[in-house]
Amino acid sequence: MIVSPNDKVVYQLYTNLNKKDITFYHELIAFSSLDLVDISENKTNNMYLKSVDMFKEYIVHSFITSGKMRFILLHEGKNDDSIKYFFQEVYEYYCKALLNPFIDKESVIFSKTFDAKVQNSMKKNL
Repeated sequence: MIVSPNDKVVYQLYTNLNKKDITFYHELIAFSSLDLVDISENKTNNMYLKSVDMFKEYIVHSFITSGKMRFILLHEGKNDDSIKYFFQEVYEYYCKALLNPFIDKESVIFSKTFDAKVQNSMKKNL
């Protein structure tokens, strides 16, 4: 999930879930972690904030850009290094998507190409 500084969801992708599992439950966990992301952001100068929240079997990792866009990953336990590489690749794809002059920084990303690149990065790193 990519969330703007104004808490607007710019992009979200669900994988490895059946239709029943895509509920407000996952969004609630991700959105509740935004406050912890903001707190963690003020404690470090790093873009990759590592694990910022944990709820039952879910772990929330975060990455924050220089423009204060927050990348949130909700998962069930993965390697920190591979998550960091995943965030770096998605950040690169996001920057390339913003090069389009018709896209605003806070507009929702509907690109199938962006989706495919993020999914390939997930397969490779996660």
